[in-house]
Amino acid sequence: MKLFTKLTAICAMALAIAGCFDGSNSRAEAPAPTVDFTEFVKTQFARTSDDAEPANVNGVDLSFNDQTNPQAYDGLLR
Repeated sequence: MKLFTKLTAICAMALAIAGCFDGSNSRAEAPAPTVDFTEFVKTQFARTSDDAEPANVNGVDLSFNDQTNPQAYDGLLR
């Protein structure tokens, strides 16, 4: 009877441990780094020309760090 109890306990532990894994070795892709919106806009103004290619913003995570800075864009339109 002791052998049956030990085997049952071992099987229960093995099932519990196996339930903790999804069986996949793939890792989630790292999120795209955030881009400061103010720097992005200033860069776009600096590269403006008649033949400039549009900036690809698909998948870009913009961060808005200058929400409390009313002078953030003062140098752009002077």
